Amino acid sequence: MLSTYFNITGIAEWGCFLASLLLLDQKTTNWRLFQVFLILTIAVETTGWYMNYIIRRPTNVLPFNVLMFIRIVFFIWLFTQAQEMQKTKTKLQFLILLFIIIGLANLFSLQKFWDYNSYTQLLGDILVVGISTYFLFSVLKAPEYKNLFGYEYFWLANGLIVSSMGSMLLYYFGDSLYAYYKETKIPVYNYINSVLNVVLYGSLIIGFICRRKTTRSSPVLL
Repeated sequence: MLSTYFNITGIAEWGCFLASLLLLDQKTTNWRLFQVFLILTIAVETTGWYMNYIIRRPTNVLPFNVLMFIRIVFFIWLFTQAQEMQKTKTKLQFLILLFIIIGLANLFSLQKFWDYNSYTQLLGDILVVGISTYFLFSVLKAPEYKNLFGYEYFWLANGLIVSSMGSMLLYYFGDSLYAYYKETKIPVYNYINSVLNVVLYGSLIIGFICRRKTTRSSPVLL
């Protein structure tokens, strides 16, 4: 039964959390919040696993709805801390507020608590991809040189673009993949989702390494 818990995604989450404990100290400032975010992610995944495999609840989506909400707000907020996004910080804060309003409306009136809030997920993925792409464009057009492979926000943006775009594609083709699974018993959806999670958490770990290095060489960082 533990194999259903320590799957590829679970291992990636735990690995990323342990990396955050090792790499993100007080000097890494706001990036240290990843430790809180990741332990919350693990707590929700554990709760969902317990509800599904131990007490056999008919649905376990409520904690995942809450986590998805927090996740998207956290990532958008983190971009407001990047130097390249300071001119658009107010707009990003407005997008956070707009997302919260729409997400709460969906949670309380449309898909509600015990159905996965896929509309909110889709909106969040679109926002995250758009913001991440805009960030990369801002970095590339900046007059000063920056080593992208040593820049933590570069890895954050790339990981989020791959993860969020993949999530949108899975949502779009979800019914087809489920029909394929019923016919062949090959869980293509799960395979793709696992790869997306590995890419995201792998990118975050590289970002943690970069953050630690840059905070040792720069006296002031956002």
